[in-house]
Amino acid sequence: MALPQNAIKIITLEGVVENNATHKLIPAVLHRMTTPLNLVPSCYDPRPDPSWAKTLLESVPERPPSHLPPPGTSQLHGHLAGFLGDGRSGIVFELDNVQLDGSTPDPCSVPRLVVKIARSNRLAALAREAWFYDEMECLQGSSIARCYGWFEMELSPHETVPAWEAHPAEDTTEEDYALDDDKMFGTVHPDQLARSARRDVISVLLLEQLGPRMPLGPLPESAKTDITSLYEDISHLGIAVVQDIRPQNILQAPQYQPCLPSLPSPFTHRVHSWRKIDFELAMKTNLTPWQLSTDYKPELERMFEDAELDGAEDP
Repeated sequence: MALPQNAIKIITLEGVVENNATHKLIPAVLHRMTTPLNLVPSCYDPRPDPSWAKTLLESVPERPPSHLPPPGTSQLHGHLAGFLGDGRSGIVFELDNVQLDGSTPDPCSVPRLVVKIARSNRLAALAREAWFYDEMECLQGSSIARCYGWFEMELSPHETVPAWEAHPAEDTTEEDYALDDDKMFGTVHPDQLARSARRDVISVLLLEQLGPRMPLGPLPESAKTDITSLYEDISHLGIAVVQDIRPQNILQAPQYQPCLPSLPSPFTHRVHSWRKIDFELAMKTNLTPWQLSTDYKPELERMFEDAELDGAEDP
């Protein structure tokens, strides 16, 4: 039986935090966080007249009801392993030597896992992404990765996270772009304002490990159709990610064996071979699925064309 995504209460990570005085790595004990329902404001456009019915809904779609059991109290222990990649707001590592409640978990119950560690100045962005994983619970394991929680720990003055220095961001500005749209469309949640000012917290998402990213070069039409369908699924929830469509955010479904099975989409019933990741810049809107899919189409076509050109230039 697959482990519910809310079963883990505490994670202990080895190899993540360093004592500045001794320069030794020390265990980091992080506790599950809960995202407030109002953490992310809705990007709401009023519908001026009935002729806009194809474009705008009267309100944003409600979050689908959760089908998870009551939150669990399990504890997970793991070691930071291979570096997988990084971006504006986070750094991703594999976990190995994973134990759940003191024993090695059944791989048919717990998939291979990764942690996405927020950069020290991007805590609000990771909290925002955690909110969208909660919002899209019904798509986890289908169109997006399974997310096993958002966890945080306050660092003491003599503790640091070596990954922050080992994998610095290309953009070192203190401005948190993930909150720009929130400022534009509503009041930024006070938790987010507080989080954006802090530099003494390690914050992580615990996620199912996926396969390789979308390759450069020509893609078969079946793959393009499947990737496009990921965005169709997200559109049904009123979620817009049009400003962040790029190959780095499209990964193959898990390739290792054994792995948890891919689930059919609750909207298209398609079993996808790909997953969409990275939701720090997503927006919750009252745009209809038709309008969102229309907005996605030219951006996806451009992504496929650019990937093919880049593959030809750098085979």
